[in-house]
Formats: sequence, structure tokens, C-alpha cells
Amino acid sequence: NLHKKNIPLILLNARITRKSFNRWKFFPNFSKKIFEKITLALPQNIESKKYLKLLGTKNIKLVGNLKFFGVAQKENIKNLILKKKFSKRIIFCAASTHRTEELFIGRVHKELKSEIKNLITIIIPRHINRKKEIQDELNNIGLNSQLHTSSKKLSKDTDIYIVDTYGETAKFYSLSKLTFLGGSLIPHGGQNPLESAREGNYILYGPHIENFKEVYEMLEKLKITTKINSIKNMKSVVSQKINFLQRNTVNKKLKYLGDKILSKNLNEIKKLI
Repeated sequence: NLHKKNIPLILLNARITRKSFNRWKFFPNFSKKIFEKITLALPQNIESKKYLKLLGTKNIKLVGNLKFFGVAQKENIKNLILKKKFSKRIIFCAASTHRTEELFIGRVHKELKSEIKNLITIIIPRHINRKKEIQDELNNIGLNSQLHTSSKKLSKDTDIYIVDTYGETAKFYSLSKLTFLGGSLIPHGGQNPLESAREGNYILYGPHIENFKEVYEMLEKLKITTKINSIKNMKSVVSQKINFLQRNTVNKKLKYLGDKILSKNLNEIKKLI
């Protein structure tokens, strides 16, 4: 109907994986009728551009991933209360963690706590229903943990603070300067590191980042990320960087890139007006 009425159809920040492409190929004639009617496709990566072309889209412009554009959290009363709570602690954050990764992070913390005074590690698990399991694992290696939903005052001997709520991740990113992104030490494909980087965090990640390969490549070019592969390796990187990182440096680099990508997308859309 859009095509009949000569209304431009724009596919914005498109992402098509091999799995999605193979599904579309089950219906080649139907797929071609759909994709050839797209007026302008703006894919977020090279892989998606290739698959869009194979599916029949003609006008394709690769102008970057719009997820690089975004605004950091603004200070509010809740953020300030949280900031005060951790004001005397040096924070290392581990976000979107999966099974086995929390224990890995716990062992890193244990190695670091004698070197870095007042260190606290904030773990934000991908699935909060695992909080009891995570606490038990950490307790078994001699670490004291506390849940975010606990009414207890933060103790000076708390090693690990577990965020067992949803929708508050950005608040904790705004407290830290260094974050490990989970789903990357196990063959899961990684989690999106951009929200953390947007809040001024330097990013650590494991070897399995297939889902966000091009995002990590871009962050690597900006020199705001490091790949880790062992407890010893992570301990070394954290101890080197945690006291010397500057949030503003990361913020400015990502903001410049995000603004540039947004501008390119808008310029391509304006050509149709």
C-alpha cells in the first residue's frame, strides 16, 4: 500500500543476521516483493548491507549504527542518593553477567581487594532470579555480598553488591568508570556495551562477542575497550586503569561518533524530502 501511494519506505538502523536471512530465503518470491519496495535502507553494519542486497533492496547506504547516538543519564535525587551510598568506595562494575561469569568476577575481586583499598564490585546479572545462586557462589569463596533490594546499610566489608532489580543499570554505570560486559566469557555472543560506554565507562569484555562484533571494533578504534581472557589478565587491567580513568574522555569520544552517525543518517533521509 505504501508503494502504491508512492510513500517512501525507510528501513532505519537495519540489522539482519545470517539466521534471519536464511529464514527469509524460505520464501524467495515473497521476500523479493517486500525488500525491493524499500525506498532507502540504512543498515547498521556490513553484514546487514550484504543480506539486504541479496534480498532485493536496491538503495542501500551504510552510514553507521544509530545506537552509538544517545544521551547520558541526568543527575536526579535518586542518583545522588546512590552516589552518596558508594562515595567512599572504589567501584568496578560487571553487567549483564551470565552463569559462571559472576564467580569469575568474584575471583578477580578477591585478587584485587588487597591491592585496591575500599574496592567494591557491583554485579548486575542478566537474570535476577539467579541472585541466591550468585550469593551462594560468592560466599563459598569467602566474599561478602549484599543485594540492592536489601534494607541493610552498606557495610564497609561488603565485597560484592548485587543489583537484583531491572531498569536501574544506567544508574550504576553512572557511578563507575570501568565495566565488564557479560555474555562474553561464555559462548553467548556478548551483550551491548554502548549504554555503559555512553555513561563514561571503559569497557572490558571476553572472547565471545559475535552479536556485537562491529560495535566492539568501533570502540576499539576509540581506544576505550580491552579484551580479557583470564582472571590474571583482568586483574592486571583493572588494577592499572581503575584509578586513572577519566569519564569525560570516554563520553566525548562516544558523543562525537554518535553525533556524526546521526548526522549521516539524517542527511540520507533528507535527500528523499
